[in-house]
Amino acid sequence: MPATVVLGAQWGDEGKGKAIDQLAPQSTWAVRFQGGNNAGHTIVVGDTTLKLHQIPSGVTSRNCNLVLGDGMVIDPWVLDEELSRWEDLTGEKPEGERLFISERASVILPFHKYYDSADKVVGTTGRGIGPAYRDRIERVGIRFTDIEEVLSDSSIIDDTVLRMNKQLQTVGYDKEIQSSELSSQLQWILDRFGSAIKPTGLMVDLALRNGETVLLEGAQGALLDIDQGTYPFVTSSVVGRANATHGAGIHPGHITECFGITKAYCTRVGNGPFPSELSLEEGPGQHMA
Repeated sequence: MPATVVLGAQWGDEGKGKAIDQLAPQSTWAVRFQGGNNAGHTIVVGDTTLKLHQIPSGVTSRNCNLVLGDGMVIDPWVLDEELSRWEDLTGEKPEGERLFISERASVILPFHKYYDSADKVVGTTGRGIGPAYRDRIERVGIRFTDIEEVLSDSSIIDDTVLRMNKQLQTVGYDKEIQSSELSSQLQWILDRFGSAIKPTGLMVDLALRNGETVLLEGAQGALLDIDQGTYPFVTSSVVGRANATHGAGIHPGHITECFGITKAYCTRVGNGPFPSELSLEEGPGQHMA
C-alpha cells in the first residue's frame, strides 16, 4: 500500500503541519525521517496551543502510529518535555504504545548543544543538530541501539568523554564533561525511552506489506537541503523525497504520492541569502523600517 511524502518546497515554515494534519486521519503511520528539534509545528487542541519539535504532526490522529525514524537526530530531553505537555493536554502517554524511536536514530547529548552554542559559524539553532550529524558521519556518535553497549563498557564511556572534551576545547568551551555525567545521561535515556526504542524500519515496512498507509513527514524545506540548498546556509540533512524512504528505513518503491508545500509569500529564518530580501537601509525597504 502507499506511502505519501509531505515536503517543504521553500525555506521551511510553509505550513507542512496543516497538510499533514489533513492527511493523517487516512494514515496508520506517520514517520519523521530527518532532522531534529530544529523543526517545529503548532497544534491547537480546543483552546490550547501546543508547539512540538520532534513528535510527528500525526499525533493528533489517535489511529496513527508515530515514528522518529532512522535519519533523525533526537534530543531525548526535549522529547520528554513534549510528551509531558501532550500528556497534560490529552491524558495520553504514546511512547512505547504508538510512538516509537528508531534504534538507528542518533542521540543528541548535552555535549552537542555545548559545542553548537560555542561554535557559531553559520548561525545554527544551537540545538546540537549539526554536531550530532557530524558525529554520525564520523561514525563516533551514539545511536539509541548503542546505549546499552556503551553503558556496559566503561572504556567506551571514558574514550567518548575524552573526545568530547577535546572538541569542546577547540571552540573555547571551558566546561569539562565527566564520565559519570555521560553515564547518568545515557542511563536516563534508557530508563525513560527503553520501551519505545524499536527497529522501526522493519515495523513500517511490515505495515506497508500488510496494506497500511504511511505518511512520511519532512522537516525544513528544499532550499535548506544540505546538498541542493543555499549552501553553506543550510541544515545538516537531506530533506528531499530521495531521503524520505531512506531516512524512514523502507523501500523507495513504496512512495505513490509526494506533496511539495509552498506559501504565497516566501520567508526565511537565519543568516542565509534571500533573493527578494529588502534592505532596511536603502531602496524600498528604508520606508518599511
